[in-house]
Amino acid sequence: MKANFRKINTSIEQAFHIRKDERTHFYDNWHFHEMLELVVILKGEGQRFIGDSVETFLKGDVILVGSKLPHVWRSNPPKNLNDTKTHCTSIIIQFSPGFLGPSFLDLFESKKLNELFKNAERGMSFFNYTSKILIRKIKKLLPLMGMERLLLFIEILHIASMSNEYRLLASSLFKETIFKGDNKINRVFEFVMDNFSNPITLDEVAKVASMNKTAFCRYFKNRTNKTFTSFLNEIRIGYACKLIHEEKYSITEAAYLSGYNSPSHFNKQFRLIKKISPSEFYSNIKKL
Repeated sequence: MKANFRKINTSIEQAFHIRKDERTHFYDNWHFHEMLELVVILKGEGQRFIGDSVETFLKGDVILVGSKLPHVWRSNPPKNLNDTKTHCTSIIIQFSPGFLGPSFLDLFESKKLNELFKNAERGMSFFNYTSKILIRKIKKLLPLMGMERLLLFIEILHIASMSNEYRLLASSLFKETIFKGDNKINRVFEFVMDNFSNPITLDEVAKVASMNKTAFCRYFKNRTNKTFTSFLNEIRIGYACKLIHEEKYSITEAAYLSGYNSPSHFNKQFRLIKKISPSEFYSNIKKL
């Protein structure tokens, strides 16, 4: 799943593009583009890849993706291939960092907006009161036109820039790693995203990077600040969380479908990454 560049043709007559996206399921290629992207999930659930962050997405998610940060939202297709019902709905806003002119971000009044766009380079997930008010205002943005539309969008960005109710998603080293012409890391990410539910050995992935196993382990740790095994477990546990949340699979089934043949090893890795056991995670979902 190589991160492909996608050029977005933005009319110079509009400061930003907004659309309501209704689908049977979310499924796209892992991609990046020059535009920033503000995404609200109104309906649906699945798995969200942003940089090296892999998490379950749900209704109510509000995510800001920075310029050139690889990302994709994915969910399972309907079991009935003839099902055309909308199961996933999102609102997507795409805009250039300089949408108000090349000098706008140099202004003193734009200091917080600059900080917001800088944080967005790692992806931002908003929560609590901030996510609720952003969703409400973004919904109001859809039918507006002209200056009224632009002013509300600036207010939305201002709310996001002033909030401390957010999490950064991708690791601090990911962006510079993926965009320094490092084709080896790109090949490794592509291989893992396509094969994480199957057994993956260090010998296999080292071969993908055209390196021996020892050199690859050192190389991957230097580039990502984590071991390859840790990275692989994070992706697998993220996928297991998605399956458990769907409540269509038992915890044991979720473990096997995520690439774990040993339930005890799965439980150990789950607790290490999520700080709770799989059964506690499931209980929390039932309470919600």
